[in-house]
Amino acid sequence: MGIRHRLTDSERDDLTKDVDDLDAVYMEKLRKDGISEDLLAQFRNLTLELEKDKDKDE
Repeated sequence: MGIRHRLTDSERDDLTKDVDDLDAVYMEKLRKDGISEDLLAQFRNLTLELEKDKDKDE
């Protein structure tokens, strides 16, 4: 999947639905590489927290 490919909501699962497109693509790559769902969930939570912090600073 190319980086410029825009993901639609129907292409996302519960784990990737709230993260931005680049993070979702990265998470899908990690999933294909065999990373556990627990670690992917931790990555998702960190990503969302960082996004909240970034929005507060702006």
